[in-house]
Amino acid sequence: MMHSLRVLEGKRIDEMEVEGDSSVLEAVAGLEPSRIDAPCGGKGLCGKCRIKLVGGRLSAPDARESRLLSAAELGVGLRLACLARVEGDAEIELSERGEAYIVTSGPESSAELDPPVRLVAVAPRECSLEDQSDDEARLLEAMALELDRQGAGGPAPAKVALGALQGLARYCRGGAALGAVIADGGVLSVAPLRPGARALGLGVDLGTTTVVCRLVDLATGERLGSASELNAQRSFGADVISRIEAASAPAGLEALKSRIRTQIASMAKALAESAGAEGADLVSFAIAGNTTMLHLLAGVPPDAIARSPFAPAFLSRRTENAAELGLVQHQGCAAILLPGVSAYVGADIVAGLAAIGLHEAAGRSLFLDLGTNGEIAFGGADGILCCATAAGPAFEGAGIAKGTGGVVGAIDSVWVEDGAIRFGTIGDAPAAGICGSGLIDALAAFLDCGLVDDTGRVVDAEEARALPPRLSALVGEGLGDGSGGPLLFLDRERGIYISQADVRAAQLAKAAIAAGIDTLLKIAGVGSGDVDRLYLAGGFGSLLDVRSAARIGLLPPELADRVIVVGNASGAGAVAACLSRSRLEACDRARAACAYVELSSRPDFNEAYIERMMFPGLS
Repeated sequence: MMHSLRVLEGKRIDEMEVEGDSSVLEAVAGLEPSRIDAPCGGKGLCGKCRIKLVGGRLSAPDARESRLLSAAELGVGLRLACLARVEGDAEIELSERGEAYIVTSGPESSAELDPPVRLVAVAPRECSLEDQSDDEARLLEAMALELDRQGAGGPAPAKVALGALQGLARYCRGGAALGAVIADGGVLSVAPLRPGARALGLGVDLGTTTVVCRLVDLATGERLGSASELNAQRSFGADVISRIEAASAPAGLEALKSRIRTQIASMAKALAESAGAEGADLVSFAIAGNTTMLHLLAGVPPDAIARSPFAPAFLSRRTENAAELGLVQHQGCAAILLPGVSAYVGADIVAGLAAIGLHEAAGRSLFLDLGTNGEIAFGGADGILCCATAAGPAFEGAGIAKGTGGVVGAIDSVWVEDGAIRFGTIGDAPAAGICGSGLIDALAAFLDCGLVDDTGRVVDAEEARALPPRLSALVGEGLGDGSGGPLLFLDRERGIYISQADVRAAQLAKAAIAAGIDTLLKIAGVGSGDVDRLYLAGGFGSLLDVRSAARIGLLPPELADRVIVVGNASGAGAVAACLSRSRLEACDRARAACAYVELSSRPDFNEAYIERMMFPGLS
């Protein structure tokens, strides 16, 4: 039986017919953009996919929903989209999502402008009875002469792609000026040269949580604009394992592929229009992403990434037809998927290493990209050791009772002032949750104030009485919503707290990363004091207070004054690969320099992991 579902979000209203007994999450899955976040992938574990029943009929709350929502919340109509099923006509309301704070800037490349994909204007000579050279030969001859005239580096193209021959046969007559797009030693497309035609490239950082695109002019190197959005696949789960599981379901891979292709295509089109260009001016994409994200974009099943021995379908750099990937509607646009190292150290890390030149750097450098997976690299010009740790989603705000991503209103900093706990939020907005950097700051403050001990145990109400009143007032009991107790409130008025379970989740995450660092340094035969510099990459690294990270044991304290924050190094590497053949090749060199360490099979990692579970005591 079909039911009518009406979805309200701010001023937007969507109405749809829904198959009876579908979950609300399933019902709204087809809406664009993605409307509901489901960090646990709709398994009824995280309690984050909250909606409000305005009218009509949904299924009665089951035991799982009643555990994750309090009686008061259920009483005002709050429900979980993954568990509430449509049993009749219904009207629901979605909370308006806060604007995400996404880091787009990273280290700038100074490489010579020499794009691996370019638009070349040529006018092939006419054929005749005396010279019946084929169209391809005359085009390639004209191309070689023009590239030589321009002083362009690299070899001239040696072939015309089969898909471009149709345009060549149609237009290679009469001496007209043609626009030919070349890449990978071949001609991708041929068409009459449009007046005002431009050659634009898009560097893409395709993350599990966010997507960042930066538009560049391939003729001048000018940065024309950037755009960032939350990844449209997030309703399928917050981490790559959830996405892999979703892709294994019937029609799951097609849904995930379509969602991300549509998102990147829309962002590319909007950026081109904002730069006063046409969509057809886009001739290249350089895409950095973790291995799972690139598989989903390519429509390649990622199942094997989640199973031992964790062997993905592809890792090497590859150039594909962007139109066939659904990123543009015209021919003659290349999509370069940058190379990765392993199933869990992907092209995003390689692009970041290439952007900072770690594979060519003197001395010993540590590189961290902290998120659901904590990717770690250590080394320099003599070689790079790298690994990935399953840190879990705590530092992305998922799996934390009042956790959130880096959105406006997220508590991103916490400190002790005049004996009291203070906090700041992104955008100075009212507190809406706690993001990863705020969680780390809060733990450091709680440890210093005696609200959490070095085992990670939160003081209870009885113990809190021995603390100063301004601190004891933060301690509360469980709320009956699965949070357990005791709780440490940062904002009682808005119900923002950190629970004992949240502290344990943070301990697991920080122990995994710290143990990963320990293991790489042990293999290299050095101590943390021997590290010359520590690069922090990604949005989380940009917000992280290094002192707090050292206080909770996430980072070695010896490196606190050697930190270099590089922001979106992955995106910077992708942009550089768009603009410079040498920087594209640097990604291959960086990848070749990396030796992957599989931590799951190492007893010393497991030992370090257990040791790093404890928080450091006060010095």
